[in-house]
Amino acid sequence: MTAQTGEGAAEVVGATPATPLPRALSRREARWLLRRCGRRGHVLAYLDDPLATRMEAEVQGRRLARCLRCGAFVDPARPDTYPQTVVGTPTARTPIDEVPLVLRGSHGRKLAVLRLLAIERIGRGLLLLVAAAAIWRLASRRTEVAVWLSGLTQAAQPLGQQLGWDVGRSQLLAEAQRLLGHSGRTFTAAAWLVAGYAVLQLVEGAGLWAARRWAEYLAAVATSLFVPLESYELVHHPTVLKAVALMINVAAVLYLVWKGRLFGFRGGHAAYLAEVRDATLLADELRAAGRPAHALAGGAGTVQLI
Repeated sequence: MTAQTGEGAAEVVGATPATPLPRALSRREARWLLRRCGRRGHVLAYLDDPLATRMEAEVQGRRLARCLRCGAFVDPARPDTYPQTVVGTPTARTPIDEVPLVLRGSHGRKLAVLRLLAIERIGRGLLLLVAAAAIWRLASRRTEVAVWLSGLTQAAQPLGQQLGWDVGRSQLLAEAQRLLGHSGRTFTAAAWLVAGYAVLQLVEGAGLWAARRWAEYLAAVATSLFVPLESYELVHHPTVLKAVALMINVAAVLYLVWKGRLFGFRGGHAAYLAEVRDATLLADELRAAGRPAHALAGGAGTVQLI
């Protein structure tokens, strides 16, 4: 994919009389925006608004449109630009308050964090599904497993005596035998519970990968519910792994609530949309034209996560 960014974009922008953006992008943000457009394509819009003169240009007979994410002028007619989304057409233009809000700034980095959380949730869900299948299998074969485990314990006793370890008093083996002594219904119920939790993790992971707001709520609530249990386990059976897991979960909840303004925190959803809106390219252009950015907060109010 060839996008008119870098030097090519600078030449096009230089050929278009436009007021410089009031908010300069950091190198880190500019790289993220260019990589995002390189992978997913540009986001273009034909506006039914005076701002269209700042978002479109004609250079050397080519009609160009400005990407709402990276800010580069591209030719929608060229096959190598691959615009992912085009809002409106030159003949059927879109009101500015119906244009989706395209992520920029720190909210782009938030999307990367959500993707990491999604990978962790999906991985955990798949492992739990495997565990649920194993527990379901044990429901019908627990007697055979108990006999096998008893035989293994007896066979390992001579070796254990040479190593100074009494296999018969192993707490781990005793716990395993105790669990195998439960009824088949107990194993079946446990399998269903583990499978249900696995499905919840997979749904949560899919929602976080797509950066859905409901998934952020679900992740914050589900993770918070396990923090007291993890804290109890850490106090009574401390390990480094448990401590790290607890810190990650607490940090994830705090990040989701703070950055996403969940549960009405820091102004709630309305303040979150306003923050996303104020970081968009269109908001910068509106301010540069002497117009308020809240002109974007119209009917759609949609955050375009592409």
